[in-house]
Amino acid sequence: MALGLGRRAYSQRSGRIVPNVMPNIILIDSDIKSANYLAFTQRLKRRSTLQEKVTWDTDEFAPITDTTSAAVSSTTQTTIPVSNPTYFIPGETWQNQRTDEIFQVTEVNVGTANVTVVRAITALNSSGGTSAAAMNSGDQLNRLASLVGENSSRQVTRTTNHTEVFNYCQQMRKDLSLSMRQQKRQFLNENEMPREQAKMIKEFRMDIDRNQLFSEKARYTDSNGDDVTVSGGIRPFISTNSIDVGGTLFKSTFAEFLVEEGLRYGSSNKVLFASTDVILAFTQMTDSISTHEINVSGDKGITIGTTVMKYLAPNGHELLIVEDRNISLQRPGEAYGVDMTQMEIREFTNNGISGAMQLMKGTQDPDDLGNVDTLVGDSTITYGFEKAHFIMKNVDGGSFSVPNV
Repeated sequence: MALGLGRRAYSQRSGRIVPNVMPNIILIDSDIKSANYLAFTQRLKRRSTLQEKVTWDTDEFAPITDTTSAAVSSTTQTTIPVSNPTYFIPGETWQNQRTDEIFQVTEVNVGTANVTVVRAITALNSSGGTSAAAMNSGDQLNRLASLVGENSSRQVTRTTNHTEVFNYCQQMRKDLSLSMRQQKRQFLNENEMPREQAKMIKEFRMDIDRNQLFSEKARYTDSNGDDVTVSGGIRPFISTNSIDVGGTLFKSTFAEFLVEEGLRYGSSNKVLFASTDVILAFTQMTDSISTHEINVSGDKGITIGTTVMKYLAPNGHELLIVEDRNISLQRPGEAYGVDMTQMEIREFTNNGISGAMQLMKGTQDPDDLGNVDTLVGDSTITYGFEKAHFIMKNVDGGSFSVPNV
């Protein structure tokens, strides 16, 4: 296929334009359903934004575990060195996982990373609970709950700092320029102009699919002095829950990853947008996977039918596995587990100017005898809590057996 800039030069091939050419042109890989990531995101909630930079906040509950930073050999010592003193507040009870001793925090010294405690509170006054025991460096300490006496007074308040996350809207544009003769030319079953418009819209949607999957967010000034913002995709957004398979995906390994990381946060049901390598690995590693057809309805009432595989994790959570052709071609061996409930489309819309994808007709210059139609869009996606998603890399096969250690 030869690529060129501008309008097609028909003078070099006019002899080939015959009445039945257009119906016989086959558009390779024309199925827009192969952009399944885009198909699923089209059903997301949409909101406008008044700025090209879109921010949102994430927050977590206070950590429930910590470790001792040094050994405590005495069973009566009330000063406990800890790794993260900000995890503790006075009035809470904690338990040493190894010894089962429960102690109550009475004071926290962030500067020295020590907490003052009452040791073995459940063994006081011959209560019969676990007695105080020596602590090793690195012992896991588990937070239980707050504890107050009969005459309770004001307690210390714990607050957490929100984390600001952001993404940029990205302006996208694609022009379709047709000469006057191209607009007039009629073939057996189809005119050239509507066919080229339909093709352009499909290509634009595939562009959006790739951008929302792989692009990195950025802001810079181009050579014309214009401010340019680039929207970040889901792949670079995921940093916490990652499994680098490095070859064969074993069912036991993947099940452990899903329970401890991949499906730990967010919704219990997620969509895994996968390359063909990953889908083949799933069929090789399990005999309990089912395949069925679903319909994905977009925000504009468009319904796209696609085939999904349903994988049931050991904790009862589900993965809907869907192939995205762009992942297969550009990132073979990868898959992205996405919590769709965390996500939202944000369109830069204000003063009657929409950022939604739209076709603007007749954008040619006044003296142009041809026609230019322009597809434009200015939007981004917010991904919510980063830990609600996960990523798989370097998968080239699957196995039901247990990996050799």
